[in-house]
Parts: sequence; C-alpha cells; structure tokens
Amino acid sequence: MQTRRKYRVNWFRVISIGLSCYFVYLVIGQQHQLNAIVNEAQAVQLQLEQSKQLNTTLKAERDALNDPKYVEKVARQEQGLVKPGETPYIRAGEK
Repeated sequence: MQTRRKYRVNWFRVISIGLSCYFVYLVIGQQHQLNAIVNEAQAVQLQLEQSKQLNTTLKAERDALNDPKYVEKVARQEQGLVKPGETPYIRAGEK
C-alpha cells in the first residue's frame, strides 16, 4: 500500500514570491507612469517651441506695422485701397 506524502506549505516561500510579484507589479506601473509623463513633457516642449516661433513672427509683424510703407502695402493688397486720383482695377482671378 502506498502511503500518501504530506506536503507542507513553506509559508516563507509563498510570502516571498507574493511580495516579489507585488514589487514587480509596482515597478512596472511606475515605469508606465514615468513614460507617460516623459511623453507629455516632450509634447509640451514642442508646443512651447511652436509658441516661441509664433511669438517671434508676431513681434516681427508688430514691428513692421510701425512702418508706413508696409501699412500702405498691406492696405493696397488686402483691402484694395487706392490713393486719391488712382483708378483701381481687378486682375483676373481676384475678387
């Protein structure tokens, strides 16, 4: 007759494996959060660079608007304004 072997649970091993799994889970979760934060920081940095470029362009436009010749050019091209005594004409394809 075969005798059944009693298996004893080694609680130290079970708890050690459980804690190890838990710490691995925590590390993976934190790494995922860190990656998300890094990606967000890169997106914000890109947006900042684009905003700086736009700011530079707008400052140049503001400075150009202080020049009367530039204002006259814009008024003629975009608004179709003419000086007294001039005859306005419309090119083909324009409004």
